[in-house]
Amino acid sequence: MSRGAVLKVLTFVILSYMIALALDIAVLWSGLPVFLWGFARMWCVTLSVFICLVLYRESVSGSFRKFLRLSRRAVVLYLLAPLMAYGVLGLYVVLALPMGLFDFSAYVEIIADSLRKLFTSMSEEQVIRIATISAYTQVVFAYLAAVTINAFFALGEEIGWRGYLYDLLGYNPSLRNTVIVGVLWGLWHAPATILLGYNYQINRYLGVALFTLLTIALTYPHLLITTTASSVLPAASLHGAVNALWSLTTLASNLPTEQKEIYLGLGILGITTWVIACVIFHTIKLLTGKSFHELV
Repeated sequence: MSRGAVLKVLTFVILSYMIALALDIAVLWSGLPVFLWGFARMWCVTLSVFICLVLYRESVSGSFRKFLRLSRRAVVLYLLAPLMAYGVLGLYVVLALPMGLFDFSAYVEIIADSLRKLFTSMSEEQVIRIATISAYTQVVFAYLAAVTINAFFALGEEIGWRGYLYDLLGYNPSLRNTVIVGVLWGLWHAPATILLGYNYQINRYLGVALFTLLTIALTYPHLLITTTASSVLPAASLHGAVNALWSLTTLASNLPTEQKEIYLGLGILGITTWVIACVIFHTIKLLTGKSFHELV
């Protein structure tokens, strides 16, 4: 990397971290609705990109057209990317079931409890039946969330991490770039975890370390699909799918919250699952070689 590129990376990271921290402090003091906080926090990364482009006198419109390049391949991958998250979730279930760490009925029971409070006259049989249907329906329809509202939210981050930052690093899904982007992406969440208990209500400091390891593992498929599409759009739908689906790894378990945070989808087993997935994706890339782009 040139000295100029390093300076741009540092500027982008400092801006992204400082704006995110300011938003976290604001929500802590003002009680800003979580929905608005989440939207603002994710899109503050794009704001940082905009400031950097203006500061270093680069073309704003040209850069954003590059990051958001629309092509047939980008559209196809945008629609297919969420299926990667479904596949990795399936791998997680395969690993978790023998250890007793995944119990879908626990998720059904969460929904059933809500139904019991809302419809006191409903029979238990009806409650369980509706809760079960609802649970499976939510998993299926998570795809729609992934390619719509979740992707729009995630795009605010992807323009920064897999767009501007990745471009400065050379646009190559190497181990070095995976670690750099993954670490910076993960630590960007740290203030929200420490101040607000984001994802880790109990193990906040350990959660920062665990989440950073998780984002490193998550980064490779995001970089790979961005490189293949020459656009961040598929990464946004993949990110959206992860946000829509991955909470199931903690909801579908009867472990105490403290243990859920350490051992399940946001902890050791989740990290392990995504590392295995990365090995699978990388193996596919090696086996297909230059024809990898031709798959779509």
